[in-house]
Amino acid sequence: MANANDIIRIAQNEIGTYASAVKKCKYNTWYYGYEASGWGYDWCAVFVCWVFNQAGAYDLIPSHSASCGYMAKGFQDEGQLVTSGYKAGDVVFFHWSNERSTLVPGTYVSDHVGIIKSVNSDGSYQTIEGNTGGSAYGAVLEQTRYNSQISCAGRPDYSGGSSPSPSPSTSVPDVIYRVRTKNRGWLPEVTNLEDYAGVENDPITDVAIKVTEGSVWYRVHSRTSGWLGKITGYSTTDSSKYAGNGTEIDAIQIYYTTPDSIRNKGRVYCASYRVSPIGSTSYYSNQIDDDTSNGMDGYAGALGKSMDKLQISLV
Repeated sequence: MANANDIIRIAQNEIGTYASAVKKCKYNTWYYGYEASGWGYDWCAVFVCWVFNQAGAYDLIPSHSASCGYMAKGFQDEGQLVTSGYKAGDVVFFHWSNERSTLVPGTYVSDHVGIIKSVNSDGSYQTIEGNTGGSAYGAVLEQTRYNSQISCAGRPDYSGGSSPSPSPSTSVPDVIYRVRTKNRGWLPEVTNLEDYAGVENDPITDVAIKVTEGSVWYRVHSRTSGWLGKITGYSTTDSSKYAGNGTEIDAIQIYYTTPDSIRNKGRVYCASYRVSPIGSTSYYSNQIDDDTSNGMDGYAGALGKSMDKLQISLV
């Protein structure tokens, strides 16, 4: 069974590895089973999973999640979460604000994660982290961190783990969606990030969304009617199964629920989505479900500004 030194050695060998394009890296490709790329694919937790898998110790991570919060919750559920006395080999969770976590009581919201390499004489820590540094897309780097930045840490059971677990399932549920625009009607379906739904400079008026596994609800904000009701169906002919009322949309909210069949494998997904306002060549930042932490609004879009492009995936 791997020990803390094995984990640190493997992580250290990755220092200097950079993501290309937008969050495109070998760690995301391993985790998702395809070349994932996009602002919704932060990979600090994925890097930790990859390191433990390389060491044959994937079972020492209780929750194989790309979400820092759910990874921390996995350690808490197994009684392996600590909030002081951190040491080498710990999976350490950082917070960039003082927002308290509702997912992992007694901690701050986990914004980032890495592996502790060593404890310094001044009480700070040398860590190895993925998706960090000055690069817009992230890199594997060694960092110096302080107690004021640490929310908590997971302490893997290096002394008595079971036999190595296989790599995670690469079958991520697909999101299938389409939009109706003011001038062109309903457009063809789009799956995940293979394209975007919409037409440049043609306002989106209605949206239909479905997933291949699990469930999703969604709603839109009409510029003239405000927030409309939540939708759980998918249709272009039944108005109760798509979101919109034929008027221009300026915001959308989407929430994905992971089914037990996937949760039982230690995986939890969220909807990651973004929109582009008419007249702009770029998208707003990604929104995760209806989350309002870390600068997110709980929805994608800007009230008063019609949108013309939509992209959705699960992360």
